[in-house]
Amino acid sequence: MALAIIITLTLLLGIAMVLICGKENLKGMITPLLMLGAGDFLFLYVKFVKGDISLIFLAYLFAMVLVVIPTIWLIAIVVKSNGEKDSEKIVRAIVFSLTMTIIIVFVPSLKAEGKFRFYQKDFYAVSDAVFQAYDEGEISIGKHFSSDEIVKKMEKLKRSAGVGNYTLVDKDVIYFSFGAFFHTISGIAICRNGKDPSVDQIVLPSSFDGMTTYRYIMDGAYYFSDGL
Repeated sequence: MALAIIITLTLLLGIAMVLICGKENLKGMITPLLMLGAGDFLFLYVKFVKGDISLIFLAYLFAMVLVVIPTIWLIAIVVKSNGEKDSEKIVRAIVFSLTMTIIIVFVPSLKAEGKFRFYQKDFYAVSDAVFQAYDEGEISIGKHFSSDEIVKKMEKLKRSAGVGNYTLVDKDVIYFSFGAFFHTISGIAICRNGKDPSVDQIVLPSSFDGMTTYRYIMDGAYYFSDGL
């Protein structure tokens, strides 16, 4: 859903710019505006969807390139169009586009807690199915369980919430990982039976260094991070 909203918002910004500028005045502006739109989309995607922190830096770097180059290009167009016919429309359209880009660049990213609340039903659908499979003896701790429902829900979580994978780390705790970067990993821990991973001992995956910290979200749900 978040991805669909971002695509729709990017398209609406493009349509608004065209309406302000007028189709007849787009000549020479299409390329920089498309680059700017791509940069806006990438910034929104990284801020509100992407969870794999190993790729976030590169995505931000690429998005910045897509924003800086057309910004300089569009400023040059504004200077060049000064005094020309419909120059006021062109200036208004470019100012609108750059203003929206500045807002997008500086708007705060959606935190892990926000992603969990947004896709809470999907997180619980997967965790409930995995817990049930464990209770029925179909999987053991550290293993993955696959079903049509889990595959469908995980695809949605990967696509729209940036979840990389899940791990059953305890009979009452499941980790949904947002990815790892160097020695750091983070995600959402779903618990049951009153389990509190911040105080109850659990066996951590081998990729963890044992310095896991937890931040309470709501009953049975915690944000976790491990590493440097």
